[in-house]
Amino acid sequence: MIKQIKKEVHRLLDEYWLIPRAFKKTSKLKIMGSKESVKYIIEQHCSLSRFGDGELDSIEGLGGDYQHPSKRLSSMLLECLQSDLPNHKVAIPNWLNHYDGKPKQGFWTNYVVGHHKRFLPWLSFNKVYLDTQLTRFYYEKKDKSKCNEHIELIKQIWNERDIVIVEGCKTRSGIGNDLYDNANSIQRVLGPALSGFDRYDDIYDFIINNINKNKLILLSFGITATVLAYELAKLGYQAIDLGHLDIEYE
Repeated sequence: MIKQIKKEVHRLLDEYWLIPRAFKKTSKLKIMGSKESVKYIIEQHCSLSRFGDGELDSIEGLGGDYQHPSKRLSSMLLECLQSDLPNHKVAIPNWLNHYDGKPKQGFWTNYVVGHHKRFLPWLSFNKVYLDTQLTRFYYEKKDKSKCNEHIELIKQIWNERDIVIVEGCKTRSGIGNDLYDNANSIQRVLGPALSGFDRYDDIYDFIINNINKNKLILLSFGITATVLAYELAKLGYQAIDLGHLDIEYE
């Protein structure tokens, strides 16, 4: 009985105090919707770096299943997150300002409650961010009626362009489906399947020495993609962090 009472007290505390209090702060962030974010990339021909929980955790030096901790990576991620390059945009999860006053449990709700005091100082309330979830157009959607429309819009990013896909050696983005069929040509640069940042310098050097800046670079390379898109944008490339787009498409 006592355990049940304690559990109910914690639930009420979370749903009617901690959750609203946390989202009251994060809801002030300016984040475009997914569709608007894709249109912005198409119209502005900008590069994109996406920040999710893994990237935010990595800034603090935390590792994960796919990338071990790195002080250099942490420093580069923070610089990227706070950048203001005219040809580069940062995306953060639209979940950060999706609170309608109704208490809900879920991964991002728990993440915001547990981590907002840590990551909010890294962000700017004066900046407009794109939506990290722009490449998560299917799995998390309850209403899937507009999924086809969304992916067709994304495909316009590389329509009739020469593209270079930078990915882990086991990713095989677009192989076995028609995701990139509307591109003029496809070239691949392969890195390790895990802890891709270990080979960051090699991949960066290969790109700047062998890839023409007229080509569009698509990155499916974990957390490394986030910083690589930013560093290449500094040099005038258009590089887009696509994340798990291929999995969503499948």
